[in-house]
Amino acid sequence: MRVLLIGKYPPCQGGIAAGSYWLSRALAPAGISFDVVTIAPERYRSETTGDVPETVRLRTISADEQAPWFIPGGELWTERLVSAALELADEAQPDLVETNYLAPFGLAALLVSRQLGVPLLLRHAGSDMAKLVTWSPSRRALVDLLKAADVVATNPDAAPRLPEGIGRAAKLVVMPRYLPDPLAFSPTDAGPPAQRLLLASKLNFHWRLKALDTLAAALQLRPGWRLDAVADGKGRESFEAEVAAQGLSDRVNRRAFVPPDAVPALFSGATAVWAVEREGGVADFSNLVWEAVACGRPCLVAPSCAEHSDAGLLKASSWLLVVDPESPESVAAALDRASFLPATDPPAWLAEEHAAYVEANADLYERAAAQGKSP
Repeated sequence: MRVLLIGKYPPCQGGIAAGSYWLSRALAPAGISFDVVTIAPERYRSETTGDVPETVRLRTISADEQAPWFIPGGELWTERLVSAALELADEAQPDLVETNYLAPFGLAALLVSRQLGVPLLLRHAGSDMAKLVTWSPSRRALVDLLKAADVVATNPDAAPRLPEGIGRAAKLVVMPRYLPDPLAFSPTDAGPPAQRLLLASKLNFHWRLKALDTLAAALQLRPGWRLDAVADGKGRESFEAEVAAQGLSDRVNRRAFVPPDAVPALFSGATAVWAVEREGGVADFSNLVWEAVACGRPCLVAPSCAEHSDAGLLKASSWLLVVDPESPESVAAALDRASFLPATDPPAWLAEEHAAYVEANADLYERAAAQGKSP
């Protein structure tokens, strides 16, 4: 099967892109190949594409290439995505068009799907929900996009919040959430280094929702700790100003994003991982939590993560260090605990559930592609 994915994929940075990368690798043995069209926006892209699977043909639209000026202005993302996707389809007709993010990728994917006459599989992200549910200027277009898709893949948390009628107008499938491949994410023989905290995150304007100001104050209370920040974004300057104001510039090592296949090594170099979210952010938890668990590293999280409805987190609670996002003292105490926790093996059931996650996605692609076949 050949899937034409119009969406987030490395070198585009983020959990959606990384999850799509690992899934494309895992599905290669099932005979599922991908043609990918993505965008690599400034500050939200990795230094390299990394080890792209042989089953993936990648077309990256660079944000450095400016669109011709026009009124009212813009980057013509939808038009550029559609053009690149149709060019790939000219070389090899896909069995299925997929998108993993609503705007602008989803709208482009719908146009390409209808132009080619093949089914559309639509996935959405947690950060799509605000545009879909609460932001009225885009709501009608995105609701109709979901209704027009042949199959909509969602998750147990988002399904109840989707607009009324989506489940009837499209074939709604509730999917298991991303789980890391234990062959890629696993503890190393060497023990964790002393007092190094990993932050792998986008630094958007709202980076304080990740409680990084609280973390900076906690680092002042624990002068032995260093922060390795694999991070960038539109809020980078204000984050760096906060670090400097706290007198921490010599203890915070910020570097550019790395491709997904380089991420497991980041965990090997960390004592613990920061994945704290304040209330008001995306109502979900980062993929980094499960990746830290798979690598046997403790993960600092907010109470909302520890109390999440995901059943697996309840079984992985021994890897979670719950902190108060408003309390530097709470964070400092968690760092103390992390200093004495050895790297531990991931839960035995993780490999089995990862295999089930991959199988469920293989079945999803078969089901979606079948929508275009005559009965």
